[in-house]
Amino acid sequence: MPPKITINPNIAQAETLPSDFYLNENIFKESKENIFTPSWQFITDVHRLDNTKVFPFTFLKGFIDEPLVIINKGENINCYSNVCTHRSHLVTNEPCKVNKLRCPYHGRTYNLDGTFNSTPGFENVENFPTEKDNLQSIPTLQWKQFIFASLNPSIDITPVLNDIEMRLPNFPFDELTYDENNSASWEIDAHWALYCENYLEGFHVPFVHQGLAKDIDVGTYETQLLENGVLQIAEGEKEIPILNDPKTLNRKIYGLYYWIFPNIMLNFYSWGLSVNIIEPISKEKTRVRFLSFSINSMSQPQEGDATLERVELEDQSVVQSVQKGIKSRYYKRGRYSPTHEKGVHHFHGLLAKYLP
Repeated sequence: MPPKITINPNIAQAETLPSDFYLNENIFKESKENIFTPSWQFITDVHRLDNTKVFPFTFLKGFIDEPLVIINKGENINCYSNVCTHRSHLVTNEPCKVNKLRCPYHGRTYNLDGTFNSTPGFENVENFPTEKDNLQSIPTLQWKQFIFASLNPSIDITPVLNDIEMRLPNFPFDELTYDENNSASWEIDAHWALYCENYLEGFHVPFVHQGLAKDIDVGTYETQLLENGVLQIAEGEKEIPILNDPKTLNRKIYGLYYWIFPNIMLNFYSWGLSVNIIEPISKEKTRVRFLSFSINSMSQPQEGDATLERVELEDQSVVQSVQKGIKSRYYKRGRYSPTHEKGVHHFHGLLAKYLP
């Protein structure tokens, strides 16, 4: 049995996660079923489905590896298992525009609502078909133009989404366009939780991100705890109307950084939205997916000392160094800064809550 993880709810007394959390293979396996299976994962945005009815994808590729398919019927977007109920062949491998799904292995077909349609060679099978022959329906959540899916949803992310809507009433979500050229994916040699921890505090900004530290007012950096999420607020020199909170119009918001438990980040800027998705591969390898959504003709800045790519690579360097240090026999667990590491403490508390 893996060791039980506990976090003192009083941050002034609490110790950080024990190093065993990052090093123990059984804990890593437990996180698959207890943290990520009930989580909501960011899949795509509806505009990328405009020219397709069928959109196959893998739920957390390389980790959970569950083959799923989104069916776009215009007014409804639903998700189903992409595994044929006959002999488990994948039903579809590529995005396409069809009226029925047809498994290429033995020709079994399904309607676009996931129900069994027909299959050759089963004329003499008794008590067939049954509900077991339909494709399993998978829960989806559509917020704005973004689609999330979950295998067994029990982690409520609506409080975070509601906070975004309340705080950003003027943000032009309907003008966001996926920017493939400024999107990227990396695989880094570090535990997935170390990346999230680094994201959840601005404590390191003056030491690691010299360029970013010039653009934001580090002294006003703020962390707010949400149910199953964290919001970090950075102020700068210029007023950005689309980021204004009607309740605090005197603040010059540079960026709003929302983290959704366990592994999704929504970052709002003057030019649009960046989405970070942190996907475990192994306890020492993580995929970082960066998706850029720009507002109309605006684009993600590519010059200067505080570009997102530069900040990203600086963060990755730090996280990979922590991965080496976490293995030390001289490190077991540390303490939190109550001023700067409230988000990290909140994250660790949620991990302790959802692990057995």
